[in-house]
Amino acid sequence: MLRKSEGPVRVMGFARYHKRADVETARLIEAALAWQETFLRPKDGILFHAFLGNLNGGFADIILARDDQSFEGMLKAYDDAESAKTFMALLEPGTVRLSRNQILKQIASPPDAFSCVEFGTFKIADGSNASEQDVLAISERIESEYLDQSDNTRLHYIGRDAENRFCEVTFGRSLGETKRMCEGYVGHPVCQPLLDLCDPASLDLDFWYLLA
Repeated sequence: MLRKSEGPVRVMGFARYHKRADVETARLIEAALAWQETFLRPKDGILFHAFLGNLNGGFADIILARDDQSFEGMLKAYDDAESAKTFMALLEPGTVRLSRNQILKQIASPPDAFSCVEFGTFKIADGSNASEQDVLAISERIESEYLDQSDNTRLHYIGRDAENRFCEVTFGRSLGETKRMCEGYVGHPVCQPLLDLCDPASLDLDFWYLLA
């Protein structure tokens, strides 16, 4: 894992993909570490990276950056980096999905002491009058009155992409506890309002564990 203590953190990239069937997971992890150490670590403004897996055989990268310029500079240099080429050659073509989000919360520095990331995306339902401020107000209540009541929660925030799709991200101590907390949203007086304003067809949620 790459974690630089300086901040603030304003931009998140979350990329999901599958490896080729003939590639062993151990080989993919080694390639991810090489990319993390030789390409991402030297980049100014790239403050955090974790290589993740899920229970369905998928893999993901989460990158946190100081600002748009830092993230954009990383993207522009990506195609020419040998470690990136090596890593991409191990992935199943056509499976990469990248979500780039502005983080709608002040975060002083990247998280630590976690082993799970919950990443969910959604759109506000058609016909709803809810605004970004409404989403953030509900999120703040969820943090203070629900998530922060558990010592599993390491960090929680809402982000928004260029297509007005929101993401909710929670860093947790363990996958099991993080998943249980998320499932507890249903019917909870503080958390249910967030579910009520979502378009159910737009929900895309998974839980990821730390690999490197």
